[in-house]
Amino acid sequence: MPDQIPEDGLDLARLEMLRDLDPGDTTYLDRAIANFVTTAQTAGGTVRDAAQRGDHEELRAVTHKMVGNSLNLGVNYVGAAARRLELLASEGSTEGALPLIDRLDAALARGVEDLLAFQASYQPPRS
Repeated sequence: MPDQIPEDGLDLARLEMLRDLDPGDTTYLDRAIANFVTTAQTAGGTVRDAAQRGDHEELRAVTHKMVGNSLNLGVNYVGAAARRLELLASEGSTEGALPLIDRLDAALARGVEDLLAFQASYQPPRS
């Protein structure tokens, strides 16, 4: 995995590709977005807890998974924020993680908002 991850907005081409995996059926993407939203609600706390305990191995494992999941969904800025923490933890440290976790929390909140807005753009309005 490259050390540099684009930090711009959503990768709309990636999201559209996932949406169109099965033309007319957005089940896969809808499930992936729902998983991201659910995970985002607890991920920051899990990462913060690992950092506060000084558990660099858990911090690395959790953030590594976040990088992959975020990039799979085209949420580049979450992937970049998680990657910074993963690299820190890979060095065997959690020192300096808390400001990075604050950035990750903000990126996760933005990711949830952006993904739900993208999802709303292709779903019919509810009556």
